[in-house]
Amino acid sequence: MGHSYTHIMKRLAIATLVTSSALSFTHASSPPSESPPAETELICHTGNPAECYPKVFSATEDFQPVHDDQDLPPGLHVQLDIQTGQKQAKLYNPAEENPALEGLPVDRSVLIVDPETPQDDQPQIPPGAPAYEPVGLVKAPKEKNEGFALALETVKKSSAANSNAVAPDDLDKALEDLEDLSHGMYYGLQIASDADALHSLFCLLTARDAAQAQRPLSQRTDFLASAILASSLRNNQPALRAVEQSWDFLLEKQCLSSASPDSLQAHLFSALQPTATAGSAEEPAEAYAARLSLAVLDGLLKSPPIAAQFLAHGGMRHFLQILQRTNPVWDARKAKVARIVSDVFLDEEVGAVLSVWPTSASVAEAGVCGAGGPDSLEEGCWEHHLEVISQGSEAPGWSQPLLDLLRRRRAEKPAAQRHGRDEL
Repeated sequence: MGHSYTHIMKRLAIATLVTSSALSFTHASSPPSESPPAETELICHTGNPAECYPKVFSATEDFQPVHDDQDLPPGLHVQLDIQTGQKQAKLYNPAEENPALEGLPVDRSVLIVDPETPQDDQPQIPPGAPAYEPVGLVKAPKEKNEGFALALETVKKSSAANSNAVAPDDLDKALEDLEDLSHGMYYGLQIASDADALHSLFCLLTARDAAQAQRPLSQRTDFLASAILASSLRNNQPALRAVEQSWDFLLEKQCLSSASPDSLQAHLFSALQPTATAGSAEEPAEAYAARLSLAVLDGLLKSPPIAAQFLAHGGMRHFLQILQRTNPVWDARKAKVARIVSDVFLDEEVGAVLSVWPTSASVAEAGVCGAGGPDSLEEGCWEHHLEVISQGSEAPGWSQPLLDLLRRRRAEKPAAQRHGRDEL
C-alpha cells in the first residue's frame, strides 16, 4: 500500500503544481497576426491617471497581467493561476510549446489520475483469516458498578428451584438496577453472556402473573425483564452473538414458575399469537404480552440463526395475525411488526438480510387468502392481506410501504420459483 499511495500522491502533487501555475487556454481559435489596437476608453478606479488602464486588454508577445474588469480580444494565450485567480495574457503563438502542460487534458480544469493496479507488495489477506470486526473490544468502564453483580445474582436466583428465597422487593430492586445499566454496551454484554441470567429474564418476560398485572407498568417484572433484554441487544452486536451461543440451551429450558411443562421456546413464540376473541376482555392483555415480546424480538431477529428459527416455528404467521387485528389496542403492535419485518427481511438500506424471507416467488390466490382458514396465513397471502389493510382513507401509514417492499423482494426471486401454489 505504501508504494502505491506514495506514487499516487506524487502524481497528484505534480499535477496540482502544474495546474496551479500554468492553467493555459486559447481565448479564440483564430489568432490575429498582431495585437489589436488599444481602445481609447479607460478604466479608472482612483483619481490618479497613472493607475488607469484600457478597457480592452492590449496584448504583446510577453505575458502581462489582466485586470478582472478588462475585456479580452480574441486570439490570446491566457494563463490562470488557480490559487490566486490572477490572469495573464499575451499574443497566441501556435508554434510555441509549453513543456509544463504536456500530457494535461485540453480545456479541462480537473485532472483525472488513473487508478494503478495492485502492486505485488500489497498485503494480502490469508485464506481462513477471521472476519473483520467493526465493533472491536467492548471495554469495561473505569469505575465498575459494584451493585451489578449482586443484581445479576438476585435475578438468577428468581428462577432457581428455591425461588422463594428471593424477596419480591429485592427482585424489584435488582431488575431496576439492571434496566438502568443494560443500556451500556459493557453491561449489556455481561447480561447477554450469562446464560442463567438470560434464562431468568426470559422466564420473567413470559410469566403471566395476575398479581403483577395490578402494578404500575414501570414496576411490573415482565415489563422490566423485556426492557433489560431489549436494551442489552439494541445496537450491541457482541451481546447478540453472546445470546446466539446459549440460544439452543435457553429454548430447551423450562420456567419453574410456569404451570405449563412446555419449554421456554413454546412460551416465547406463543406470546405473539393472538388467540382472544376480537373485542373480548382478554384482548388488551394479549396485546400487552405481544408488546413485551416484540421489544425483545426487535433485537433478537438481527441474528440470522435466531431469525431462521423464528421462521421455522411459524413466527411470520403470528406476525400476520397481529396485522389483521382491528382492535385499536393492537395499532402500535402492528406498526412494530411492520417495521421489524421491513428492517430484518426486506429493506437492505437499514441492514436487512435479503433472500431469507419471502422464501418463494409464489403469491397465493385471493380466494384462498380470504377464506379465513389455516392457509390464509401462509407466506403467499401476505400481499392479499396487506392490500386489504391498505385500502380506505384510514389505512395505516406502514401498510403500503411494506406491501411495496414485499412485492419488490418477491419479484427478485428466481424465475424457476414463479409457479402456482399447487406446483410448489
